Amino acid sequence: MLPRTWTTRINRRQARLALYAGLGTTVVVAGLSTAALAHGGSAQPGPTLHVGSPATPAPTGPQPTEPVPTTPAPAKAAPAKAAPANAAPVKAAPAKPAAVVQAAAKSCGNNLDGWIAEARDILSAHGDKVPSAAAIKARALTESSGNPKAENHWDANEAAYGGTYGLIQTIKPTFAAYSLPGHKDILHPVDSVIAGVRYANDRYGSFEAIAYAKTGY
Repeated sequence: MLPRTWTTRINRRQARLALYAGLGTTVVVAGLSTAALAHGGSAQPGPTLHVGSPATPAPTGPQPTEPVPTTPAPAKAAPAKAAPANAAPVKAAPAKPAAVVQAAAKSCGNNLDGWIAEARDILSAHGDKVPSAAAIKARALTESSGNPKAENHWDANEAAYGGTYGLIQTIKPTFAAYSLPGHKDILHPVDSVIAGVRYANDRYGSFEAIAYAKTGY
């Protein structure tokens, strides 16, 4: 004989199985069916209901998946192109030379003939009467022996005017009156010739009038 507790449990289980059998459902509990537990009664075929059976297994095989949204990669900026190594350097425009403000002075030689030639050119450009080079040279040799730094302090001009000066030997007031702008040095040979020629032209009519005299003018 089975223990009482077991009999009670079996009775309860049989009652449930009878209920399921009445519904036409074959119930399998712990490996027993309603057909085996209903006192020899035949159970009607019907759907089988598994009590306490494991959960329905997950379907196998590849399963459809939802597309994962993707963020487009940012467009890469094109790298700046470096200048080729052998590129020709840009040349700056050449600076324009400054305008020549004053023409270079004409040089005729640093001697008596050169001084006379330069003085004649300046007199001609100024519009003065120009004596011959020979006439000017003769007078210069008489007055100063061709020395542009000569000074005379022994005659009457010394007391009255402080002496005579230069290649053509003029007193300071005469030189100041007959010299030309830019030629104001009484001991400069070219300046002395210019002032002496202009003075003689004005006082005697021409320089040649006194050019070969052996006395003062």
